[in-house]
Amino acid sequence: MKRWIPVAALTLAAIPAAARVIPGACGFESHIQCAVYDPNEIYEVATTPGKAIMLQLEPGETIEDDGAGMGDGKAWNVSANKNWILLKRAAQRPDTNLMVVTNRRTYTFDLVTATRGTPATWVLKFDYPDTRARTAAEDARKRAQVLAMTRIGASTSKPRNADYQMRGNTELAPTAAWDDGTFTYFRYATARELPRIYVKRADGSEALPAYHMEADTIVVHEVAREFLARLGNSVLGIRNDGYSPEGHYNAAGTTAPGTVRLTKEH
Repeated sequence: MKRWIPVAALTLAAIPAAARVIPGACGFESHIQCAVYDPNEIYEVATTPGKAIMLQLEPGETIEDDGAGMGDGKAWNVSANKNWILLKRAAQRPDTNLMVVTNRRTYTFDLVTATRGTPATWVLKFDYPDTRARTAAEDARKRAQVLAMTRIGASTSKPRNADYQMRGNTELAPTAAWDDGTFTYFRYATARELPRIYVKRADGSEALPAYHMEADTIVVHEVAREFLARLGNSVLGIRNDGYSPEGHYNAAGTTAPGTVRLTKEH
């Protein structure tokens, strides 16, 4: 249970009007209000009789023990838990101030009676520039990590093996074929219907491998000694004369070219 300490020394007369921030509507509902957090600002909370108010702080933020004080504590019913504070007027003339200290920030509120034409505050939420700055910095760090890993991944595309021989229906022949030891590439610079690429296993069986398209190139997610290109009844055999069963080390840690795998940090 939080203790609410009277702070009679902090009177409304000491609050300069220019320092007050009047929150605006977060969306279409005028009673749900938002404000940008600044430790040097005073936030005006417009109140009406019979209506409760919630001050909603940042997730993970908690009010310190003895971390809240009110100029006229008898004029209000107050409860708080974790990152929210509930207020309800208990007097006809309850205007006062409220100070809150959390594990992250300090807040100053001016609790005033709503004037005619001024929407009363039912919920007040905050936007936190310091949190956004930290999030942006962390995103930038992750992007830099991805860029570095992508460069590593790009470096794994060498050496390039283009020693491929073809036999069969040459209408299915790719414009170029090569592999990088991890992926096999079949480029078709044509508007014709593309064939399906199959891997021919050592026992003579055929398998449809995982693949994706990069512009006009079929990228097969493996290397093999033999492939078959099939379209209808037409077949083209494609032999990899530079095949190496060991392949090479995939430093990017992923089976999709141009991407990297990032492990979650604990």
